[in-house]
Amino acid sequence: MRHKDPELMRKIHDYAEEYYFSKGYSPATSEIAAAIGISRTTAYNYLVAMDKIDMIDYDGKLISTERMRKSSEINRSVGIYDTAIPCGELETIEAAVSEYVDLPASIFGNGELFILRTRGESMIDAGIEPGDLVVIEKKETASEGDIVVALGDNTGNSLKRLIKKGSKYILHPENKDMEDITVNHLEIQGVARFVIKRI
Repeated sequence: MRHKDPELMRKIHDYAEEYYFSKGYSPATSEIAAAIGISRTTAYNYLVAMDKIDMIDYDGKLISTERMRKSSEINRSVGIYDTAIPCGELETIEAAVSEYVDLPASIFGNGELFILRTRGESMIDAGIEPGDLVVIEKKETASEGDIVVALGDNTGNSLKRLIKKGSKYILHPENKDMEDITVNHLEIQGVARFVIKRI
């Protein structure tokens, strides 16, 4: 380790952190080399050496510092789907992530999450209005009374309250002016956990 320059190690360490917090992922070895003004081989050798003394974690591809690890434990990036699950009639919609946001694990937990931007008024009596962001935990099962994202009878997907009646399932809209949707087969895609909205 005596031949490794501590100042250069610190520059690489700081650049990796700055890059991560700017872009959301660790830099490639070639990007470090170009930014610091060293060869790619030198950058790689320094990363390996820094990993050996626990200055960073480096698996040959991804770089992680203590600050980066703490950040990933506190926040994780969750995709927002603008057109995936309407609060309205069942319909098939191709989902596409429009953007990503960081959610703190201390509030939202550690489950696998995604966010839906709702439209339609079928859930307004549950406090879910058009344009609200609903945080969904990805699950294949749900309890009766949960607000779920579900596919019913392969006709499409919807955000509704789940009620079971005998062998049938009812997707109940929280809007007194709308009727229940009864289905024989149901595929749960997730359970609503939080609503994010402007007040």
